[in-house]
Amino acid sequence: MRLHPWFRLLALLLLLRVAVTAAPVEFVFTVPPDARDPFARELSAEVITPSKAVLRLPAFFAGEGRFAVRARATEPGVYRLQSVTEEGGAAVQFETAAAAREVAAAEALPPVRLGPDHAHFVFADGGIYLPLGANVAWAKGDPETFYPRALGEFQREGLNWMRVWMAHWSALNLDWRPQDSGPSPAPGSLDLRVAATWDQLIASAEVNRVYLQIVLQHHGQYSTGANPNWADNPWNAARPGGFLKAPGDFFTSPEARAFTARKYRYIIARWGYSPAVLAWELFNEVHWTDPIHAAHDERPVAQWHAEMAAFIRGHDVYRHLVTTSHDRLSSPSYANMDYFQPHLYAANILAGVRQFETGQAQLGRPVFYGEFGDDHMPLAREQKDSGVAIVPPVWMSLMGRGSNPAQPWLGAELLEKQRLGELGAVARFLAGTGWARREGLEVFSPALVDCTARGPLTLAGGHVWQRRPAPELTLSLDGREPVELAEIPRIYVGSAASRAEGLPSRATYHLDFAKAATVRARLVGVSPAGAAIRIALDGRLVAEKSWAARAADLPSVEKPGELAFAVEAGRHTLVVENPGTADWFDLAQLDLGLDTPVLAAAGQRNAEFVALWLWHRDGVFAVRPPKAASATLRLADLPAGSWRIVWWDTLKGVPSTPTTLQHAGGELRLPTPAIDRHAAVVLTREK
Repeated sequence: MRLHPWFRLLALLLLLRVAVTAAPVEFVFTVPPDARDPFARELSAEVITPSKAVLRLPAFFAGEGRFAVRARATEPGVYRLQSVTEEGGAAVQFETAAAAREVAAAEALPPVRLGPDHAHFVFADGGIYLPLGANVAWAKGDPETFYPRALGEFQREGLNWMRVWMAHWSALNLDWRPQDSGPSPAPGSLDLRVAATWDQLIASAEVNRVYLQIVLQHHGQYSTGANPNWADNPWNAARPGGFLKAPGDFFTSPEARAFTARKYRYIIARWGYSPAVLAWELFNEVHWTDPIHAAHDERPVAQWHAEMAAFIRGHDVYRHLVTTSHDRLSSPSYANMDYFQPHLYAANILAGVRQFETGQAQLGRPVFYGEFGDDHMPLAREQKDSGVAIVPPVWMSLMGRGSNPAQPWLGAELLEKQRLGELGAVARFLAGTGWARREGLEVFSPALVDCTARGPLTLAGGHVWQRRPAPELTLSLDGREPVELAEIPRIYVGSAASRAEGLPSRATYHLDFAKAATVRARLVGVSPAGAAIRIALDGRLVAEKSWAARAADLPSVEKPGELAFAVEAGRHTLVVENPGTADWFDLAQLDLGLDTPVLAAAGQRNAEFVALWLWHRDGVFAVRPPKAASATLRLADLPAGSWRIVWWDTLKGVPSTPTTLQHAGGELRLPTPAIDRHAAVVLTREK
């Protein structure tokens, strides 16, 4: 049949309006202009999917009078832009060069959700998602070249998580430009150059299958004390165009809340299509903002979190997770979050990453350390600069009470020092052992015997300035590493105000000494306001000391030093306390005057599966490892059966050739290889 020329022309025009596209499915259009700031216009668009479902999505200003809407390519076929509406639902005339787009294949990256029990992360297409990666909060150099390269290296190592800040100094903040990059946008407007950088970053995350935890705000923006950026904040009334008189006004000002909601709507509209966005993180360490840290009033901050979480969920069609970071899991700011994401800067980091102030079962939602770092670790500068201490705590976190690994803060340093492969070794271990499938695991720490080398037995101070109850611990002195070691404080407070904040003033230990010993309490810091320490053994005072107040800008007349006292063999109760007559002291450790194997082990187990991470106490963080040591692991109550044993090189993520052992049940004694840093072993009962 011969078509009339008009029909051929109409068919050609329709064909030109169907474009073949890749993810995201984007429609660019224009609407009649008006006098408003284009960022203030709340336009929505209806997109028809190939299966005729109707998506109502927020649109965003794309520059040069154009707006755009982005949909996720959830299925192949033709997507159509059907209508555009203004806030309130009024239809708006629009013009577009292509009202339909054809997708050849659906988006391959599955989004991440909470599982049915709300205790795990799961992929939408099935299977458990274990986040493993590192913080790369800002770029070292140009973010447009840095992040694609970093994400590519993450992908090559099998890593699947990265935390990135919308930080102004890295040219990643939509409403706050670096000082050397020209003026920031007026309040309520956004920088499209920064938005283009985020386009590239998120596209690269999709290609490399790395999920991003995007930090929308950070504490320094609204702090005058902790990492303060308030003086440079473009919303500060002291600056041209600013309108907030104090940092806390950010959480209460109707204008600030409206501008912030406008920005979040834009973020959702432009990047909400992407399954590579794991979560929108409202704040980094919000406890350091002035309302909480200085004014001790969290109510407006918690209310702001509730309002913003509800706003995001009301606009995010693709239901990305929402979180924040706060040092207290009991904080009301967490009430409306999908998961908990505290940070950890402990002195005894290996103990700290195994434990949380509240158990995951009580929280009812996933929890993991979104940051841990070496700020308070007793390491030499050379050790920190080498990067040797970055990854071992990740291994230890697997052997703790959380269901997800802890994430290093120093991700950029891993890249720079070419140590990312050490984190990749963890990923290979998780994959090779089927870790995500293991259920009913319980933490434990076995004793080691027949060790070729020994060292001093110490109780190291762990958490620093953490709000934790005064611990009372019953500890074995045979070298085992129970999770309760995380509860040992370094800072003991004396003032009523500090105690009221929930900081500890004492610690009680129940210990069984195999022989007489001399205990040494090693102090490394004292408040300028003065301090006092008192140590009692079985209710009897055995050591005490006090320090007078001094001017804050003057050094201490004497160093804190150490206190020593004798302990007879047998069971004892040891109490260390600040009597409350002065301020704080910092107790680094109690040297118990006994020795212990230089190798230690911590693990997880059930009746069918045992995993252990072993470390050399002197070598785990050493720049140059010491002489290797070996020992015998004592695994109590191992069920009878045929057990498959695999040792892992934890620096390379390479398993040994498996061996099989027939076990009659009860205690198993398993020799270790020589270890100079750390290693892992997995035992699986064969059926």
